[in-house]
Amino acid sequence: MAEPLYGTYNPSIDSKGRMAFPNKLRDILGPEFYLVPGKGGKYLSVYSPEEYAKFEEKLNTITGPVGEAARRIYIAAADKQTPDKQGRIFIKDHLKAYAEISDEVVVIGASFKAEIWSKTKWDEFNSNVSQADIDAALADLVL
Repeated sequence: MAEPLYGTYNPSIDSKGRMAFPNKLRDILGPEFYLVPGKGGKYLSVYSPEEYAKFEEKLNTITGPVGEAARRIYIAAADKQTPDKQGRIFIKDHLKAYAEISDEVVVIGASFKAEIWSKTKWDEFNSNVSQADIDAALADLVL
């Protein structure tokens, strides 16, 4: 696995719909990466080409009509990004609509991928998880 992605960043989307993607994450992801609807939430997953290939490979293991539908949905929605010289990307309208992104976003490193959330959805997600739940989940881990 490549170097893990971590941290929380709060870029904004400019009037032309561009977002400065965090340098620290770009340095690890490489000169291009993929935006894909997030699994199980209203956010966008951001994969390096290597991690996107793994994601697509896993999609191809799902059999039957549900697997076919999942491939169509995720692969058709995926968008390959190459940041401009200022490190900005353009999030396409269908991805912004999926993640309910307007002008305030939160970008997080999530180990092997990054995630782009609307600030509202990120705050909502965090308000639904208590520290007691997290402590219970981590109870058997040696940290």
